Amino acid sequence: MVDSKKYEEWFKMAQKDMKGAKILYEHKGDNGIICFHCQQAIEKHLKGFLIKVTGELLEGHNLVKLCRKAAVYEKSLDRFLRDVAFVNAFYIETRYPADDPLEISRQDAEDCIKIAEEIIKKIEGLVK
Repeated sequence: MVDSKKYEEWFKMAQKDMKGAKILYEHKGDNGIICFHCQQAIEKHLKGFLIKVTGELLEGHNLVKLCRKAAVYEKSLDRFLRDVAFVNAFYIETRYPADDPLEISRQDAEDCIKIAEEIIKKIEGLVK
């Protein structure tokens, strides 16, 4: 199956990730999985935004690269580079076992949710 080039579909999928992150957070779920869902929500919003402005689907999962590319079309997204770098750390580390696992705190999970919500609000505002 090919990924959709309809940006609205990317936003809908991202909302599912955010809903999952919030439910897990409210029920004291695994902090790493919360952060991973936030990473996914941001990734899908950045990809959706880029589809909207370019008509093309970018490959990759690196939030910093996606945010830099999005900032080419909307300079104000530059301000999220530090935030997406923080959240980006949870893409791989939360999904695979490691000899030296990343310790992810409740505060990290809360910060990821706040960052994701802020980026989502900004991007959805830009496409309206």
